[in-house]
Amino acid sequence: MAKKSDPFADQPAPDADISPMIDVAFLLLIYFIVTTTLQKNEADLSLTLPGVSSSDTTKVKIKQTVVRIDPSGVIFVNGEAADSDNNDRSVPVLTDRLERYAASTALAQAEPQIIIDCDDEGKGQRFVDVLNACAKAEIKNITLAN
Repeated sequence: MAKKSDPFADQPAPDADISPMIDVAFLLLIYFIVTTTLQKNEADLSLTLPGVSSSDTTKVKIKQTVVRIDPSGVIFVNGEAADSDNNDRSVPVLTDRLERYAASTALAQAEPQIIIDCDDEGKGQRFVDVLNACAKAEIKNITLAN
């Protein structure tokens, strides 16, 4: 049998250059590090998880107060008209009612809750007036209704 000769014997051996593959790997690593968002562990959040209460005292439930602003700018508190003068931005009747409500909830060791129902046709300034009255009464738990 005749011995076969290597047709590529006279050419140098090819070099394996892996530097482009390393560059691509580092670029992918940087991409995933930058785009990944880290989430806080549940223990890091300041949450009070539901559980069994060890206290024997029962809290008094305070009803929420609903403040409604109609299209003409009249402010109603729990269905009763409070302030109807659109030019008086201090809304004294509403402020007085909210301060009394905040004081009664403080006595009951509860947090005051206000629901503001503002009509879409109403003026935005009346909404700001109601928010200012809530701030004067130091009420921070405010919900908006549609």
